[in-house]
Amino acid sequence: MAVGGGMGGLVTALVPLIGVVTILRARAARKRGTPVVDEEFEARQAATRESERRMAAYLASRDRQE
Repeated sequence: MAVGGGMGGLVTALVPLIGVVTILRARAARKRGTPVVDEEFEARQAATRESERRMAAYLASRDRQE
């Protein structure tokens, strides 16, 4: 159990450090001006926009029928 207690403090120290490193790497990438295109994200966004457009059309047609 003594080892487990010591690991809690280590994890508590590492998590913020990982966050700071991630932020600094992202900032450096933005400064380089090389935007990363995430094709999967873009496809999900397009699908979301399409479903929202269809839902708006459905609701508009439903409101006209009533």
